[in-house]
Amino acid sequence: MVLVANPAMKWTKGAGDIWTARVGPFGLKVQPKGDGRWIWLVTKADAANPEATGVGSSLGAAKTATEQYVRRSGLV
Repeated sequence: MVLVANPAMKWTKGAGDIWTARVGPFGLKVQPKGDGRWIWLVTKADAANPEATGVGSSLGAAKTATEQYVRRSGLV
């Protein structure tokens, strides 16, 4: 299966290399962990706690993981 980036997912760079995006009911966030890896979080609506989290080896890998989670949720 080939997954193509969703054009509706526009990432915005914030302070301290924090990247965010808003897609449907989800808020996506990717930030550096401090050891060369990247933490990703998917939060539904304005929930206090994330619905899904993970660690990627690079910024691209972390963004891809969040985008795949959102697409597979069936809500977008």
